[in-house]
Amino acid sequence: MQTPSFVVRLADLERGPKEVTFTLSEDWLTRELEDAHAVPLEPGSATLELMKTGPTTVMVRGSARVKLTVPCVVTLDPLPFELAPEIFLQLVREAETHDRAKDTAKTATKTGLAVKPKPLRAKNGGKTSRRGKDDPELSDEEAAYDTFKGEEIVLDSFIREFIVLEIPPYPRRSDLPSTAESLSSRPLEGPPAEDQPIDPRLAPLLGIKNRLRGAANKE
Repeated sequence: MQTPSFVVRLADLERGPKEVTFTLSEDWLTRELEDAHAVPLEPGSATLELMKTGPTTVMVRGSARVKLTVPCVVTLDPLPFELAPEIFLQLVREAETHDRAKDTAKTATKTGLAVKPKPLRAKNGGKTSRRGKDDPELSDEEAAYDTFKGEEIVLDSFIREFIVLEIPPYPRRSDLPSTAESLSSRPLEGPPAEDQPIDPRLAPLLGIKNRLRGAANKE
């Protein structure tokens, strides 16, 4: 099991909010973004503020910055992107109930501590997934809700997830023609229409056409 790189102790938040800045090394980014086919161009960073909103509940907000490349969906050429995902989480220790966490989130919202979370987050251990059309719509509070274990808040999977959600799903080189342009400029395939074989079922009609054409020429 990989040792986590970005950890904050719950006890460190007892005296008030704590701001941390993590360096996202190229090795970490390469490992975490491999499934997204993204390659870092340099180390990134994440600046986060963590604050207790209850005995075992924590709010996390901030942003990350990453420069990376992803392959073009047409040519597979690496395309550069600079991402700056906003990060917002309402975390509760796993022993707490879901209702307790929702109450805490509502309290934070009423007191002006919460901000609107940007992405729709997945509930699968930090791995992202796309929401299907039949999946229920999540509220802002539900989308930001997640859990942590014990006395430490491990942020690796959360940071990874917010970065992946910012990667364009279908990156395409800007100098490539659009699909419509490609179809209109595509050369016609096969012989010209007059050289194509005639459907036998149309042969009688072709005979009538030829006779009419011959009669017209005689006139």
